[in-house]
Amino acid sequence: MIQKQLKFVLSIVDVLNKLRKSPYLLFIRARGMEPVGIVTKIELKYDPGWGIMRSWAKGLTFDGKKFEEPLDRKNKRTGELEDLVQMKNDLLIITARNSTDPDDDNEANFQYFMNPHMMNDIKDKLDSVKEKDRIIHDLEKRLKEATTKMDTYRAVADSVESEVNSLRERVRNLSERLSEQTQRAEEYKRQLKELQIGLIREESKLDEKLKTSDRLGKLEGKDSADLILEAAKKQAMAREELDKLGMGGLTAYATKTDLEKLKQEIVSALSKQSEREQPKEEEEEKK
Repeated sequence: MIQKQLKFVLSIVDVLNKLRKSPYLLFIRARGMEPVGIVTKIELKYDPGWGIMRSWAKGLTFDGKKFEEPLDRKNKRTGELEDLVQMKNDLLIITARNSTDPDDDNEANFQYFMNPHMMNDIKDKLDSVKEKDRIIHDLEKRLKEATTKMDTYRAVADSVESEVNSLRERVRNLSERLSEQTQRAEEYKRQLKELQIGLIREESKLDEKLKTSDRLGKLEGKDSADLILEAAKKQAMAREELDKLGMGGLTAYATKTDLEKLKQEIVSALSKQSEREQPKEEEEEKK
């Protein structure tokens, strides 16, 4: 069995080698790479409609029938004559035409191969598209990672901002309390100052009262004779003071009873004067 297959394969190789060396070509259609038969001749025919010579392939199909068809096409859309040979070497020829009908110029009757240069260009463009897709995918991945980091940083920033706002509120409250305490301290200082001034005034008043009491005590403790002696010594001064007090009618010949009476009037007058001066001092303190 193997020997037969080998013999068959060798016979095919032999035929193909002979075909390559002959002027004949294996005829194949581009659609499905369907083998048609053997091209025995390519000749030129004049086309009166186009006024040019056109290439025709002639040969035998594999079932022994003759065929012939043009190797070009009248493209009605472009108005040009297109070559249908997609590939040709010393063994085969491939046509883009799908049928043997030379008058069938419909687009569906043709299957083209791409030019190798165009294929290389398309392959390069496809590779470029894939490269860009890969770069875009990588950038999208990096963007997603950056977005995740940004969301994390935003959450941290929001937390910090909340803490800062809380601290600001605490500082504001402390500032208000400090302001209140400062105002209260200023008020206490003012009150303390007023108390100090009042204390000084009270001390001054007390000193004056002590002086007045001392004078009154000394007058009340003296003997009338002592008063007479002092009055005699300071008669002129006494008269001036008595005139101020409204007591200037006393005569030079005064009895002891008159002197005692004068003493009491002097003490009473000094006491009244002290009482009149005390409200004035209180009014000045209020001012």
